[in-house]
Amino acid sequence: MSSERVVLKQISWRDICPWLVIFRTFGLAKSMPVLFLATVGALLTPVGWLAAERLFVRDLAEQENLSFVQTVQQNRLWPGAAEAMPTPEAGQYPTSVRQILTVEPENIRAVFRRFVDPFVALLDDRLTINQAAYYAFGLLWMLIIWGFFGGAITRIAAVKLGREERVSTGEAIRFAARKIGSYITSPLFPLVGVVLLAVPIVLLGLLMRLDWGVLVAGILWPMALLGGLFITILLVGLLFGWPLMWGTISSERDGDAFEAFSRSYSYTFQRPLHYLFYAFLATTFGAFGWLLVYYFSEAVIEFTHYAARMGAGADRWGDIRDLIDSPTAGSGVIVWGALLLDLGTGLVRSVATGFGYSFFWCLATAIYLLLRRDVDQTEFDEVFIENEDTRYRLPDLSAQDAESTESGEANSDASGPDS
Repeated sequence: MSSERVVLKQISWRDICPWLVIFRTFGLAKSMPVLFLATVGALLTPVGWLAAERLFVRDLAEQENLSFVQTVQQNRLWPGAAEAMPTPEAGQYPTSVRQILTVEPENIRAVFRRFVDPFVALLDDRLTINQAAYYAFGLLWMLIIWGFFGGAITRIAAVKLGREERVSTGEAIRFAARKIGSYITSPLFPLVGVVLLAVPIVLLGLLMRLDWGVLVAGILWPMALLGGLFITILLVGLLFGWPLMWGTISSERDGDAFEAFSRSYSYTFQRPLHYLFYAFLATTFGAFGWLLVYYFSEAVIEFTHYAARMGAGADRWGDIRDLIDSPTAGSGVIVWGALLLDLGTGLVRSVATGFGYSFFWCLATAIYLLLRRDVDQTEFDEVFIENEDTRYRLPDLSAQDAESTESGEANSDASGPDS
C-alpha cells in the first residue's frame, strides 16, 4: 500500500493567530498618508479647546477647582510643546516597563484619555455651568475633528488590514466627509439613552426635597435602581466600545451611527475577555511603538542642535535658546529666526504626537476586525468597497475594438476551413 507524503509549504498565520494583525499596525501608522492626517488632526485639536476657554472661562486664576485649572492648562498646549513633551534636560526618559506604558503625552493610553476624560469630567456634580459648557464644547470639537480625520484613518486601515488593498488619501477623505455625521453621532446615541433614563431619577430626587416625597421615592426606588442599571450598562459599553464605532462605519456597507452603536456594544459585552486581551496587547505594543518614534524624533532634534551648536558656538547657541524661551528679551531679525527654529522643532514633535493618534486609530480598527471575526465569524477581507462590482470588472470594449473583433470574425469565416 503506497502512502503519499504531504509537504507543508506554507502556514497561514493569519488563520492560526489572527491577533497578529495588531503587529501590522505600526507600519501602517507611520505611513505618510496616515501620519499626515493624524498630525493635522492633532494640530487642530487645541483650537477648539482654546475657543472653549475664551467662551466659557473668564479668569482662570479665579477658578477654585484645581483639577479644572490643570485640565485647561493642558488642553491649551499645542502638540510638541515643551511642557507637553518629556525632554532630555528634564531627565524624564522612561527607564522601566511601567514608565513606558504610562509616559505622556499622546501614547496610546493618553490618546484614549483625551477623549474619555472630558466626558468623565462632565459627570462631576461640582462643575459650574460654564465649566460644564467648556467640557461639552471641547468634547464636541474633538468628535468633529476626529470624526473626520479619524474616519479617514480608520478607512485606510480597514481596507489595508482587511483586504490588503490601498485606499488613496483623497478617497479616504471623501469617504470620511460623507460619513462625518455618523462618526460624530455614534458616540452620542448611548448618551441620549443615559439622559432619558436619568431624567425620571432626577425628578424623583427633586421630589425627595419634601418629607412625603422620600416615602414616594422609597416605594419607587426599585424602578430607579433598574434605571441606574441600564445607565451603567450604557456608560460601560460606551467607555470600552466607542473606539470600535469608527471601525464599524469604515468597514461595513451599512455603516451608520446606529450600526456602530449596535456592533460596538454587542462585541464589547459578548467577548469581554477577547477584548481585554486585544486591548492589553495593543496597549503594550502601542507603548513600545510610540516610544520608538519618540526617541527617533528626539534624536533628530538633538543631533540637529548638536551640529548647529558646533558651528554657532556654545555661547551664541545659549543666547538663541534664551530668545526662544523669552522672545521679548530681544529685537530684530534674530528674534524671528529664533522663533522659526522653535517652530521647526515643534513641528518634528508634532509629527511624533500625530503618530500617537494614527497608531491609536489603526489599533482600534484592528481590534474591531478581530472582534467582528470572533462574534460574527466574518473574515477580515469582508470590508465594504465602494463600486466593488465595477472596480474589478474587465473594461468594456470600445466601439473601435468591437468593430475590429467583428472584422476579424468575418475574415475568419470568409477564409473557410481549407485556408
